[in-house]
Amino acid sequence: MAWKNEDASTTTEGIPSFVEEAYYSGARMAEAIDWCIIRNDRALHCEVEGKLKHTGEDVRFRGRILNFKKGVIIRRLAVLVEEDLSKKKKTELDKVLTVGGRSSATEDVAVSQITVKNYLKRNLSDDMFFVGGELQQAVKDLVKMKQNRQILCTVWGKRASDKLPIMIKGTLVGSSVRILEPILPEGFLEIRVEPEEGVGNPKIFTIAQPQLLLGPRTDPNVTIFADKVYVQPSSWVEAAAYRDVLECRNLTVTIKSGKKLIENVSFSIKEGEMLAVIGESGAGKSTTVKALIGDIPSTGVARIAGIDSRNAQKVRHFFGYCPQDLDYMYDTFTSLENIIAFGKQYNIPEWQLINEGKTLLRDFGILEKGNQPIKELSGGQKRRVSIAIALVHRPKVLLMDEPTSGLDPDNRNELWHFLDHVNNEYGTSMIVITHYPIEAEFCDKVAVFIRGKSLVSFGKPATLKETMPSKGFAVGIVLEEVDPRAMKTLEKVEGALFVLQRGELLKVFTEEPLEVVAERCVTALNDKEIAVKIVKTKAVADMVDYYIAITRGLISGTIEK
Repeated sequence: MAWKNEDASTTTEGIPSFVEEAYYSGARMAEAIDWCIIRNDRALHCEVEGKLKHTGEDVRFRGRILNFKKGVIIRRLAVLVEEDLSKKKKTELDKVLTVGGRSSATEDVAVSQITVKNYLKRNLSDDMFFVGGELQQAVKDLVKMKQNRQILCTVWGKRASDKLPIMIKGTLVGSSVRILEPILPEGFLEIRVEPEEGVGNPKIFTIAQPQLLLGPRTDPNVTIFADKVYVQPSSWVEAAAYRDVLECRNLTVTIKSGKKLIENVSFSIKEGEMLAVIGESGAGKSTTVKALIGDIPSTGVARIAGIDSRNAQKVRHFFGYCPQDLDYMYDTFTSLENIIAFGKQYNIPEWQLINEGKTLLRDFGILEKGNQPIKELSGGQKRRVSIAIALVHRPKVLLMDEPTSGLDPDNRNELWHFLDHVNNEYGTSMIVITHYPIEAEFCDKVAVFIRGKSLVSFGKPATLKETMPSKGFAVGIVLEEVDPRAMKTLEKVEGALFVLQRGELLKVFTEEPLEVVAERCVTALNDKEIAVKIVKTKAVADMVDYYIAITRGLISGTIEK
């Protein structure tokens, strides 16, 4: 087993660069499954080399592990194929392949070697996989999930009429367990398949368990004995293909008077990134977020997970929103009751909301508060419940409006470490509106808004700071005590472009050699008898410095493409 960095671009799901992985030969398949069992709540991936059972062809592919089973005889992984890595591709691979050991004759692929990978993210996928003999279990699970949800099923099997291999993909319309003669329970699914290119009428197929002697009492031409069933319970809100999980281009909001609250705002973030939106009151931060989620009319482009924000009914499934004011929660409801009450708007079954809610509260360190009324919780605990409410439907993007407002520095810092944990654990992209520029240091990207100008700067914090003089380095001077003469004195030093002051700390920005300017600064302060405590010839600018400089017009903003 090994821990290593891996290029995130090699996967299709916004995978982070840090990965735990282990390598096994086909003869050690049981150990590979044991490795997965220990990490069964993680999103697990694998890279497989082996032979296809039906053709004997060598194959190599990468994919996400859907489930695993280890028994006395059965040792199997089910893998959702994400990329075919074979150099010579003779056979098109099924979307889902079962993988067994080197000597396996029952699974789709007999493995010669497998690398299993853990990207340290919680498994948030609710898709499922069953082999034909597990159809009774599939029926039981799908009966619970069906409630008001469109469920997509892909089935591989053999047509009852002629035993020819067939694959169908359609919408689940029914599921049942029947008792046949002699007394033998069997699971059945009914799947509606739409005609290709809209020509003809849809067909209803019956999916049955493989039987040696008894077949289902249905039309054999539309009956399939299932080998594999892949179920996607959330397909009704399936996202379109997208490159950036959130993007806006030339986003503009105009009120009736003709005044533009924001104008031509353009930025984007990738899967898993955190974005800080900073700026003074009235600069357009909240207006931009409301336009992004389709809460107010706008022009331009706004998409979340590839869905146009104007498609309110669909896009709402892809974002969670935490308002600044926590009074929207029901005071007399418990934490878990609030999660259930708000989660029902997404047509999620109550049993699933209870399970997901408990998991979130446990992850957030407040499970013991789950049965306490909201009014009895502290402000920090209420904020965590608010985030749990916003995450219960597993959104792609979490939007938070000034979550640290009113908190002291220690509690602000604690909340940001918690948000970082949520981002790492769940892989959720985040947009956080904040009044505190220093909080942008926690994020991958930052957007700076100025009143009357909308978005003036966007990019990585480090990249933006490098646009300051000397690539963000300055002469740092700490005084023995605050002296009102110090700033004006340093502004007159030869080579000083501008000076920023916070208490006893002053930073002198220049394009000339920092050592030379530092000597001039000390001399100038000594001449005024201003006591100097510390001098740094390479002080680093932070996002507060950048924000002050750009809002005062001392530097120009940049928009990263």
